[in-house]
Amino acid sequence: MSRKVIGIDIRNHSLTAVLLNSSLREYRVDDYIHLPFSDPDDPEKGLSAALETLTENMDLSGSDYVVSIPAGHFTFRNLKVPFNNSKKIRMVLPFELEPTLPYAAEDLVIDFHILNGPAAGDQTELVAAAIEKKQLVPYIEALASINVNPERLTLSGLPTALCLANQADLEEDQLFIEIDEAHGTLFVLAGDRLQLIRSFPLPTASPSRAKLLCSQIQQTLAAFQESAGLNFEPLEVVVSGIGLDETHMAAEITGALDIPVKAASIADRLDIPVESNTGSSWIPVQMDNALALALMEVEGFDSLNFHKGQFAAQKFLSKHKSPLIKTGILAAAVLALMFFNILMETYTVNKQVRRINSQMTQIFKATFPEVKTIRYPYPEMQAKMLEAKKNAVFQAETRPHIRSIDILNSISEKIPESITLNLTRLVIQPENVLISGTTDTFNSVDDIKSRLEQIQHFEKVTISSANMDRSGNEVRFMLKVEL
Repeated sequence: MSRKVIGIDIRNHSLTAVLLNSSLREYRVDDYIHLPFSDPDDPEKGLSAALETLTENMDLSGSDYVVSIPAGHFTFRNLKVPFNNSKKIRMVLPFELEPTLPYAAEDLVIDFHILNGPAAGDQTELVAAAIEKKQLVPYIEALASINVNPERLTLSGLPTALCLANQADLEEDQLFIEIDEAHGTLFVLAGDRLQLIRSFPLPTASPSRAKLLCSQIQQTLAAFQESAGLNFEPLEVVVSGIGLDETHMAAEITGALDIPVKAASIADRLDIPVESNTGSSWIPVQMDNALALALMEVEGFDSLNFHKGQFAAQKFLSKHKSPLIKTGILAAAVLALMFFNILMETYTVNKQVRRINSQMTQIFKATFPEVKTIRYPYPEMQAKMLEAKKNAVFQAETRPHIRSIDILNSISEKIPESITLNLTRLVIQPENVLISGTTDTFNSVDDIKSRLEQIQHFEKVTISSANMDRSGNEVRFMLKVEL
């Protein structure tokens, strides 16, 4: 059985789509198209026009969709969390990221990718990516305008990086650099696992573009190797992206990093045949990410996904409309029966409540005959019982009131500065005072006890405990003072 998947790679000023037909035997590109925006100064308008052109020039029927948007919109952080449950990680991520980001957590859409494979123990290493909702919404609305419900919405470059990692040997370290018009994105691949994602702004047209990119990559790699503790030695740099149209950029990257540079060329690497109905040429730097998007979906690679909850409800309804209608009718009948049952139970309970109130009123009148008018039997009876208890109890002789500030002042006056004392807890209660702290020797504990016994307000001082701490340098003690 074959499956058609369309990868739609959206950039700041262009859109690329690749239609991948997959079967048990092979992959085949049935169609592709690259559409520069008609209005580069208005990306939202240009995207809408490009999507309309896509629907006119490519047969989208019966296809699943996977979409990527520019990586420059995202912020990335590498984190470690002390558990491996995905639900817990998703709950704590906003609180972990918010102190390091210039945005409020509620304004972000966040997802994460686990770096160390199946969790070992309680430590989980991950890369988290966040995007502002206001930057994500225009893409979602533009896709919805042509009824595109993507299976995933991720960032540009990541699908290609995952395809490269899936093809790499376990000990083959490599760098993948995805370059578009305004950003370069670095993906660090240690063996067959993604370890780091970072995106850098680039000047749109500058002779030092490659030099600036390589400088940022070198700084990032130095920091990554120091923090990760990995012996990372990349054998090659793989490059792709529409920003590689410049003739000498790959050569400049080779010279700056002193590592061989190769083109990604996903179709050539995987020997995927390419066909097209649009008549346009297959240019790997334009098509790689869109093709990798489709491959990522077909192969089921785990990746960052930022469309969760955006189209889920609409897609679920469209796929399960008929069963949902039947289920809804059955649920309505069940709810009607439940409502009738609740009404009957409410009537029965109200009848019982009236009978119990009548009984309480009779008991109240028999117990307190002096009360002539009774409106609320239960609370009024409670009040009467409480009043009776208060009148029946003899009040203990009250002690003179001692202010907390006076107790603190007396303790401060009696213990001289020559005694090493660190109070950790002081609880003042009506009958006693609990004092906890540390000092240097057991003799000092006895000295403190003796001095406190001289305070006028203190009747008796008892050493509840005195123990040497683990370091062997201090004595932890607790004193109980009876006032």
